[in-house]
Amino acid sequence: MLLTIAFLAATATATPPDLTKEPTLYVVGYAHLDTQWRWEYPRTIGEFLPKTLHDNFALFEKYPHYIFNFSGANRYRMMKQYYPADYETLKKHVAAGRWFPAGSSMEESDVNSPSAESIIRQVLYGNHYFRRDFGIASAEYMLPDCFGFPASLPSILAHMGIKGFSTQKLTWGSAVGIPFNVGVWEGPDGGSVIAAFNPGDYSGDIMYDLSKSEPPPNARNYIDWPARVRQDGQQSGVYTDYHYYGTGDTGGAPRESSVSLLESIVTKNDGPLHVVSSTAEQMFLDITPAEAMRLPRYKGDLELTQHSAGSLTSEAYQKRWNRKNELLADAAEKASVAAALLGRAYPLERLNNAWTLVMGGQFHDIAAGTATPKAYEYSWNDDVLAMNQFADVLTNATDAVASALDTQTKGTPVVVYNPLNIAREDIVEVPSDKAVRVLGPDGHEVRSQFSNGKAIFVARVPSVGFAVYDVQPAKSRFYVAPALSRRMIENARYRLRIDANGDVASIFDKQLKKELLASPVQLAFQTEKPHDWPAWNMDWTDQQKPPRGFVQGPATVRIAENGPVRVALEITREGEGSKFVQTIRLSGDRIEFVNSIDWKTSEAALKATFPLTAANPLATYNWEVGTIQRGNNDPKKYEVPSHQWFDLTDRSGTYGVTVLSDCKYGSDKPDDKTLRLTLIYTPGLGEGNGRAYSDQATQDWGHHEFVYGLTSHSGTHPADWQALRLNQPLIAFISPKHSGSLGKT
Repeated sequence: MLLTIAFLAATATATPPDLTKEPTLYVVGYAHLDTQWRWEYPRTIGEFLPKTLHDNFALFEKYPHYIFNFSGANRYRMMKQYYPADYETLKKHVAAGRWFPAGSSMEESDVNSPSAESIIRQVLYGNHYFRRDFGIASAEYMLPDCFGFPASLPSILAHMGIKGFSTQKLTWGSAVGIPFNVGVWEGPDGGSVIAAFNPGDYSGDIMYDLSKSEPPPNARNYIDWPARVRQDGQQSGVYTDYHYYGTGDTGGAPRESSVSLLESIVTKNDGPLHVVSSTAEQMFLDITPAEAMRLPRYKGDLELTQHSAGSLTSEAYQKRWNRKNELLADAAEKASVAAALLGRAYPLERLNNAWTLVMGGQFHDIAAGTATPKAYEYSWNDDVLAMNQFADVLTNATDAVASALDTQTKGTPVVVYNPLNIAREDIVEVPSDKAVRVLGPDGHEVRSQFSNGKAIFVARVPSVGFAVYDVQPAKSRFYVAPALSRRMIENARYRLRIDANGDVASIFDKQLKKELLASPVQLAFQTEKPHDWPAWNMDWTDQQKPPRGFVQGPATVRIAENGPVRVALEITREGEGSKFVQTIRLSGDRIEFVNSIDWKTSEAALKATFPLTAANPLATYNWEVGTIQRGNNDPKKYEVPSHQWFDLTDRSGTYGVTVLSDCKYGSDKPDDKTLRLTLIYTPGLGEGNGRAYSDQATQDWGHHEFVYGLTSHSGTHPADWQALRLNQPLIAFISPKHSGSLGKT
């Protein structure tokens, strides 16, 4: 039986149709499974995965043309571990062409908050798993249910060899509508994928003959597929389309009535539209390069007006830990390469295992912040396990490199590691109980200070390199800052003034000779009570209203740091049931806002508001593999995502201000002169379906620690490297003393 089925599957794809002459509809059977959402891993493993296996096995026996598509190598890992006998049966169905490992990735991940490297690894690890276990991989990337898609995604996918992309989520209020049914989505560097943007509901049924324009009586949501394919083909010359059917969100299989009707349609195929029971990748492979050139094209974001907005910030802990793991993994891998060059074994398996845990937490309902509180206990546990693995790998690799460095010093040798791909001079912190003086690799003293149980000094370290510093005890030294009080701090670049309310009222850039602020930087309470989907959504009606209030005084202000390396003020305030401790410090060419917040405010987004003297209707947002410009808030696009930085350059082109963030992704731009970074999001429950998600009304209550920053620049180029420095500080390791062939750098 399996050999017969394999023959049928092979002959179905042996000769691709000429899509300029043969109108063809690719029908993709699918079961959507949320690995965690309103349930947790134990139920997925115990109930949803065996249901998916057994329901589809039964359909294979009855319907010889039925093909089932299922994504997420992470879920296949669970099947293999918990249901090994069924997994062997699954492998036979994959070999027969009946079950297709779709999507190319480890998980149907969120793509707004994970880094570009994370998305690359999703594809790298996912298709590696499929090749290893099944001997095949997918050429498409399937994200039916994610909450918006960045402009960078097609570039990333193209670089990973992916040919096609599909989603049905644009029907949930895409800010730009649905650009086309089938076309080409182009990224910022010109890389592109063929995309199916309107395939229908993944949990939809087949209720009528798709090959004909014959609506059945009382048909709901009827689509005349022959007419739709004909209309698109008349514009592009390519007569094809892509159609989901199936079930969601608990796995399983399409309803048998749909499978049976499709079996009848593809057996007869007597209509003007040829219908194919298809793998998720087949259409993308059948479209030739010449045909792809004729398809409509779109370049830019595909975010959802409401449904992306809140999910950019919900569940701040998960987003923070994901970001910290991404950074720690990058540092650990680079250090391991250096250690391998010195003869240390490369820890491939440990890095892969840790990354696999991180990628599991990037599943769209987990990373976007829409799962149950219990689900996050499982995900946080995985994040901590991964973090410990990465930290151990980094420590071992640095130990290997340090053993070859000359760490013979008078005081304590400190090996400073720079994971960034540029040489840099930046600030280092190491624990200390006394004042210090610090000598660099060349023996010359560098700026240093002792503050709050830490030795703080300035280090210069090569790109992805190491340098040895000599930290010696010293007598306490009195330092007089250029200007320092509980209302003003200053360094060589900036003069910053605090008002009586505790807000930063003025930032003067001494290099540009410009005031950067039009009015004080404030923490705003923006009322958020979306009608539906509380953790997902922000509503335009709420965004049109001014903030209901701000974090205000009385403020307790103290001088937190005072030295030649860094000066800082600590400002403590309370408001709306929450406590806010901000340490505002001048770190070279950037201003850092170090936050420690005990949050218990309801129905609000906390937004850091930057009213600037620079003005421009457009701001620039970072997507790592490129940037995108967006305008002021409007009813279709207000809360928007970015990574690490976004920038407002004055329309004169002479200067600008870059907002830096380390684990915050959502922001908005109310007018030409104001940028707002969203820090915490605890929505209220509106009149729609919010009552079903009452746990989200208290999401993110608790303690938060994070950093964001501000820097300025001349000309039009954003201060992007300052964002990378904020995200990935120099890392210090105390080392034993010994000679070394590599010297001190």
